[in-house]
Amino acid sequence: MKAYHEYLELHSYFARGGEPRLGRADFEVADREFRELASRFGQLAAEERARLGHLKALLFRDKP
Repeated sequence: MKAYHEYLELHSYFARGGEPRLGRADFEVADREFRELASRFGQLAAEERARLGHLKALLFRDKP
């Protein structure tokens, strides 16, 4: 739950105008996928690396 609250805070600061906010269920799915891909970073195919990059931006994991 803490991760979702952090996401909401980051979204309020960094989301572009009109960028929709993820609901809790969608956040949990994306967060789980992000963590799974990140744990295998050195073994990812190009498509998986692209997906990881998308999830990183979606979840604001590249922000301080």
